[in-house]
Amino acid sequence: MKPKYSAHLLQCLRTLPYASGVYLMNGKKGEILYIGKAQSLRKRVSQYFHGRFHSPKISVLVSKIHKIEVIETQTEADALLLEAHLIKRYQPRYNTELRDDKSYPLLKLTGDPYPRLVMTRNRSDKKATYYGPYTDAKLLREVVRIVNSLFPIRKCQRLPKTACLYYHIGQCLAPCIKPEVKPAYRQLVNEIKNFLGGGKKSLIDYLTERMHTARKAYRFEDAQFFKEQIGALSWLRKKRFNVKNPEEGIGLTGTLGLKRILGMNRLPERIVCFDVSHIQGDQAVASKVSFYRELENKLEYRRYKIKSVTGINDYAMIQEALRRMLRGIRTGKEVAEPDLIVIDGGKGHLNTALDILKREGFGHIRMISIAKQFEFLFSPGQTDPIVIPHTEPALRLLKRIRDEAHRFAITYHRHLKVKSLTRSFLDGIPGIGHKRKRELLKRFSSLDDLRKSSVQEIAGLRGMNESIAKKILSAIQLK
Repeated sequence: MKPKYSAHLLQCLRTLPYASGVYLMNGKKGEILYIGKAQSLRKRVSQYFHGRFHSPKISVLVSKIHKIEVIETQTEADALLLEAHLIKRYQPRYNTELRDDKSYPLLKLTGDPYPRLVMTRNRSDKKATYYGPYTDAKLLREVVRIVNSLFPIRKCQRLPKTACLYYHIGQCLAPCIKPEVKPAYRQLVNEIKNFLGGGKKSLIDYLTERMHTARKAYRFEDAQFFKEQIGALSWLRKKRFNVKNPEEGIGLTGTLGLKRILGMNRLPERIVCFDVSHIQGDQAVASKVSFYRELENKLEYRRYKIKSVTGINDYAMIQEALRRMLRGIRTGKEVAEPDLIVIDGGKGHLNTALDILKREGFGHIRMISIAKQFEFLFSPGQTDPIVIPHTEPALRLLKRIRDEAHRFAITYHRHLKVKSLTRSFLDGIPGIGHKRKRELLKRFSSLDDLRKSSVQEIAGLRGMNESIAKKILSAIQLK
């Protein structure tokens, strides 16, 4: 016979989200009976009430449930960590097997001078720090990979005599060859301990909180580190891992291809690209877009209204924009140096940009250009262009970055052009001063927009009246 459940409980089941998270099953007195995690909260919790052939223990548990609470998380891996933290805190009666059984997996920060984060099933090392136990070994391995990818601590079982692959792809500080990194390494380990021991709902929430704290304390380098980790974690959610090949495992196929094709020593994780836009030299602008680990880093996009160039001179415009970025790096207005600078253009664009790079003291930064015709690459010191097959991920990445820079420049140029046209038109209408012009520009994005409006719509703006509205519409009809 199918058991009957309260209307309150059934309504709760119907409103559960499909998101990943943790569920807490409460008894009549509010006591927590059981805590579990789920990839889909609604599907998982519903199984307790609609499934068949439950064990006697589960049947007894379900009969005692009076209320269900859920905590949504951004990933199932976050749910796994939160589940373990809550079980340890509340010690629910029906989670006794997890608390008592020593075969469940644990997270272990080794007791070495330069600790590693690994998964284990025993607590034999007294110097190590342990977290857990956890319910899902497969998900726990994912957590280890994510944390190891975000925090550049060592992965090697023994410290090698030379820097390994992880150092060259930016995922280890290389304490094996750089003993001076010990303070920075200790800070990374403390951050991992703070996260794993804090019971945070989400790693991205934790990183965001730490970023804001660092900014308030004017620790801008630390704030930038946390911001980069947030960006990397957002990227990790879109990619999967391949543990057989660590370099491929981080999923940066386009970036890896660039490193190989350009003969770079380190992975070009941070790439910026410049483009210019103008019509016969009028309203000239330049754009800089920034990509980090193959994802747009829009916080570091920049628009430059060209100030020092008159007429049609794309080379000089690129030079001005590049110079302004480099001086921003020197003064701290820009956060960090890019690993690779890409110029939208041919060999001439590259050479003029290289001149600025060297003059400003940044000659160590690698720079290339990509020409629209045939998608050829030009690199310093090479007479012939680099031809990359169109199927190569490296070329697809460069084209995506270049196209984004072009889109960003065009958008800004159009905005300035429309603003300029509208302003020059409004300047010729008697009674339109600075304040009224500002209100019109806020409300209408173009002359066409203004032309389609009514007297009442214009008159309703702050500082306007019917007489002024009629003057504007009469003037625009004559244009």
